[in-house]
Amino acid sequence: MQFELSNVDKVYVSSEENKVFGAKNVNIKVLEGEFMALVGPSGSGKTTILNLIAGLILPTTGLLKHGGQDITSMSLEERTKHRLDYMGFVFQDYQLLPILTASENIEFPLQLKGFSKKEIKERVQWALVQVGLEGLGNRFPKQLSGGQQQRVSIARAIAGRPQIILADEPTANLDSKTAAEIIELFLKLNRDFKLTFIFSTHDQRLIDQVRTVLYVKDGQISESRVHNV
Repeated sequence: MQFELSNVDKVYVSSEENKVFGAKNVNIKVLEGEFMALVGPSGSGKTTILNLIAGLILPTTGLLKHGGQDITSMSLEERTKHRLDYMGFVFQDYQLLPILTASENIEFPLQLKGFSKKEIKERVQWALVQVGLEGLGNRFPKQLSGGQQQRVSIARAIAGRPQIILADEPTANLDSKTAAEIIELFLKLNRDFKLTFIFSTHDQRLIDQVRTVLYVKDGQISESRVHNV
């Protein structure tokens, strides 16, 4: 088992009379190599659950474990280091720094991890090849299409060789053709490197490709389905 949420509640507003749950009695087990989607309308709790998995927020009650480590008992500094060491992130709006080239955007988290200049260069080139952007590392985000910018974001996420990628609506800003290409890239990375993916998504094309679908409603997992894909 790679990751586990056990009886997790996240209460944002609490009083004797009223509780507002971002997540309620959530139980999820994520195995290595999983390809999973959290699905539900806006405000359903998908992003809260994703943030809990990332350790960006802590549960009000319940337990988070990753690789046998209790995330809930870690300090803020320890959780930050844990994310840097084991997780990669892909966002709807790419979150690339416009003043940095594609390569420099990929380098930034590697520098935080303390890799040598030689290893950073090797990892950046490896990541660019994996996402199909070899030779485009010197371009700035404004010189790249939306799909290419998302590929840079994915390269940044995988360059540190994480165990798990958390992707929040990664195809939402892309046209149909580009979104399909990005989904194929996710599938390839999952297949080739047994890289675990957890998505928050509305995109039916992505939902159709994942192995496990968790439907989220009012902060709870209302239904789960496993696809034979």
